[in-house]
Amino acid sequence: MKKSCRGLALAAGLLFCAGTAAVGGDAALDAAVQQNREAAQVQQRIDTLAGEADAALNDYRQTLARTEDLRAYNDQIERLAGEQQHELESLARQTASAQVLQQQIVPLLKKMVDTLDSFIKLDTPFLKAEREARLQSLQALLDRPDVGVPEKYRRVMEAYQVEAEYGRTIEAYTSALDQDLTEDPQDRTVNFLRVGRVALFYMTLDGGEVGYWDRTARRLQPLPGEYRDSIAQGLRIARKEITPDLIKIPLPPPETAP
Repeated sequence: MKKSCRGLALAAGLLFCAGTAAVGGDAALDAAVQQNREAAQVQQRIDTLAGEADAALNDYRQTLARTEDLRAYNDQIERLAGEQQHELESLARQTASAQVLQQQIVPLLKKMVDTLDSFIKLDTPFLKAEREARLQSLQALLDRPDVGVPEKYRRVMEAYQVEAEYGRTIEAYTSALDQDLTEDPQDRTVNFLRVGRVALFYMTLDGGEVGYWDRTARRLQPLPGEYRDSIAQGLRIARKEITPDLIKIPLPPPETAP
């Protein structure tokens, strides 16, 4: 009987131990599961923070790149602004120089026109009315404030070029005899033959009289009749009615320097 009781007691004890062990194993498993869950949450949080850190790093890098671009752009703008400032200063200096130059050019142009006036008065008196009209037009032009200096300069130089061209050409034209340059009191229209600036001849319209400009006497003087054919031929050559040829005309002796 006692042995049976001890066997029952031992069996009960084993059952108690087994139950206790079973209870302890469940608790450990729950703890492990909880730890794993917490570890997964921590890892998820870490991954989230890592992703946020990467995004922040990318934003920083992009911001840094934009900053560098802006710095380079600002440097370029500063260089351009500096160059424009230098250009403005250069233009200001050029404008000031141009104003000074214009102030110097206008008196020079007037002096050139005065020189041209004196030259025409002392020159052989061909195309007298045309040349005097051109001169008067220049004098009026220089006094006009609405005409710029470049245009005034162009017109003066153009007049000088026209006068220079006279010395390299021959010309035939019809005009009235200037009574101040001849002893003939009659108003007559004649044909003039200009040979450069070297000589000036005339022939009446009927061909009955020829003459020349005497530089010494500063008068139009008659020529012997033997020159009529030569002067008539020269007039036809100047009008391009015949081909150029040698003609016999009296030429004044060369002027000697005083």
